Amino acid sequence: MTWSAPWDISLRQRLSMLRADTHRVAYFAPGPDSGSFRYRCYNAAQAINATGAEVSATYFFQTDLDHLDNLSDFADTLVVFRAPYDTEIERLIGKFRQSGKKIFFDIDDLIFDNQFTPLVASNLNYKPVGKDVEAWFSLIANVGSCLNLCDAVITTNDYLARRIHDFSQLPVSVIPNFVNKEQISVSEALLRRKKQRPPGPGLRLGYFSGSHSHAKDFEVAKSGILAFMEASPHSTLTILGHLELSPELESLGTRLIQKPFVNFLGLQDEISQVDVNLVPLQVSPFTFSKSELKFFEAALVGTITLATPTPVYEKAITDGVNGFLSGAAVWRRKLTEIEELSEDKHRLIASRAWDTAMKNFSWEAMNPKLTALFLDAN
Repeated sequence: MTWSAPWDISLRQRLSMLRADTHRVAYFAPGPDSGSFRYRCYNAAQAINATGAEVSATYFFQTDLDHLDNLSDFADTLVVFRAPYDTEIERLIGKFRQSGKKIFFDIDDLIFDNQFTPLVASNLNYKPVGKDVEAWFSLIANVGSCLNLCDAVITTNDYLARRIHDFSQLPVSVIPNFVNKEQISVSEALLRRKKQRPPGPGLRLGYFSGSHSHAKDFEVAKSGILAFMEASPHSTLTILGHLELSPELESLGTRLIQKPFVNFLGLQDEISQVDVNLVPLQVSPFTFSKSELKFFEAALVGTITLATPTPVYEKAITDGVNGFLSGAAVWRRKLTEIEELSEDKHRLIASRAWDTAMKNFSWEAMNPKLTALFLDAN
């Protein structure tokens, strides 16, 4: 069966999501995708509309401008998401400003200030030379220019908020990434299934890579993971997505399980099938700007996370209470600590992680924060 993204609906349907007698919010993105657009635009509109007696929201794309020249007539606030500058977007922003309506810029990454361009390219495993570096500088300069056309900014965490304010001097609000209704619904069934599954020997480890750009992140923990696997012969390692396998990883043989990309709901299923969700990260301003989404999505399906202690993960995870944190030198020791947990203790930590995810990173938790943000902007 062909999977259909829930945001793939007509322009007419999306316009109908803006309701009369509410403060109407239009999210504008260059185009849809299952990553950042989903978290920042689709999920936000869904959360707002769930109880939206006072605020309603929808989302639009660059291609819609060919059919909708008067978007400012339909909405009271514009949120431009992660868009590089061009004259069409400047014109769109100008129409909202001429109508006396507020314009936000929403961004979830450190891609607006060219002082960080070499760092961003390097962290993503690109060589910042030649035409590659020209493209990165151009993209980031254009995103920064578009951001500076707006009145205020929305972002995902406090660290990124400080960098944005330093760059633009604009007011910045923090709305974390969070899960939508579809993820919660699918995860409820997966969690029930997981609770019925008897524990086996060893640990089922999982690394869920977004792209080849995460290769340097995995290197942070690779030696510790391999040392643990050598000492724990019944443990397995699942790698989902793009990760170039080293000879050391390939030497794991059948204990190394490779899987291709799946859609965001299928990913919940894949995460549910492991015991430990591995989140190694380089320590840099770029990774400090990343959200804690790998923790809360794993928590929904009863999977414990072991993560590098970047600021967002230190804030979300209390080591040994609702997950685990590991510096670069102690991944083997931390994995051994998790393997030695009693079944009851493992379930308790997973349960606490689920509580944290639902309390802080669900659409229900974000509804009042988003509603207040846009009502205050009115």
